[in-house]
Amino acid sequence: MPKTRVRGRATGLALVPVLALGWAVAAGGAAVADQSAAGAGAAGTAATAAAARGGGGMRPVEGSVAVGGAERTYAGELPRGRSVPVVVALHGKGSSPRDMAETTGLTEAAAEEGLGVVYPAGLHGGWGDHREPTALRPDPEADMDFLRALVAELVAEHGADPDRVYLAGQSNGANMALRAAAEEPGLFAAVASVAGQLGAVPEPQEPEGGVPLLYVYGTADPLRPYAGLPDPPAPSPDFPEPPIASISAPATVEAFARAAGAEEGRTRRLPDRDPGDGTRVDLTHWRTDDDGRQVAFYRVAGGGHSWPGGSTRHADVQGPISQDFSAADAIAEYFAAH
Repeated sequence: MPKTRVRGRATGLALVPVLALGWAVAAGGAAVADQSAAGAGAAGTAATAAAARGGGGMRPVEGSVAVGGAERTYAGELPRGRSVPVVVALHGKGSSPRDMAETTGLTEAAAEEGLGVVYPAGLHGGWGDHREPTALRPDPEADMDFLRALVAELVAEHGADPDRVYLAGQSNGANMALRAAAEEPGLFAAVASVAGQLGAVPEPQEPEGGVPLLYVYGTADPLRPYAGLPDPPAPSPDFPEPPIASISAPATVEAFARAAGAEEGRTRRLPDRDPGDGTRVDLTHWRTDDDGRQVAFYRVAGGGHSWPGGSTRHADVQGPISQDFSAADAIAEYFAAH
């Protein structure tokens, strides 16, 4: 592992403008978010949320971790005190920490369960879900090294409980979360993925051990099909890092269930809370002897490349958003139970 240097502090910051682009916009060749501006924007979001609640019980934090020669920023909002549970939330490609915080509602949902959330900023507006070098990421291990260093930083500098650090991601961030869970299952207490799949290259990825997983996927995802993405577009000057080849959503779930020795349980259909959104949600749990919810799969029939219960700046490209449940609430409750 490369030598790391950490620098963090608790602070309150004013909101600053930040470039916030969706995964689909990046796929169209748009410019990516600036790393430092994204980190500062997330800190502003955290400070605003804390102020709106009168500061009760929560504290904004920000900091940076130097890994592999790059200064990596993060910011968020944590419970006051020591030994606190923390969610690390990874934004999608071309998006930003601030955009994720504003469109998912994860900070507020987590706070209701006594969890803090930290939003790190991805290099070049994204995450190294590739397991092979790319033009933007010549070291495919850089983001794995960063996540390890970030967990150590949160524990040492911000009072995170090392046994209650969780990882959540959306889109490219979800792919990264799945990769991290597969390669180092003991690093996070539980993981949540919204619109992410395990990589298929250089071979279909298999988790190296069991880790509790909450998984959300839309069957009508127009960007990364439910059946997987075996042949992504090739790199180009406008888009030097296209999406990874990936296995299907069901195969991703089954890989984590298999690694944990979990057996599939019954499936139940959630209430159709918004008949106008064109979606229905089925929830299936895979269970082990000591965990009745080892793997939870929210299959969103008719859902797009989107965060259920949230919002998007690119609905015309990402597809329908289910309002039949809140992914943020489901994730926060799942993490609190693990």
